[in-house]
Amino acid sequence: MRRQLQGIALILIGILFTLVCMIDPWLPVIGDVGRVMYPILAAAASITGLVLVFKGGKD
Repeated sequence: MRRQLQGIALILIGILFTLVCMIDPWLPVIGDVGRVMYPILAAAASITGLVLVFKGGKD
């Protein structure tokens, strides 16, 4: 159950990064690096979360 909760948390972090990508023009501190890195971080966190949620086995 603990891995499933970690997976759900990573999926939510991926959603959070996606929301930050949508409001990126209003965050001038991030700059051009954020436009490139946030979608990659969002995809990586979401995919890792899905793997943890659906992975079977002991915790």
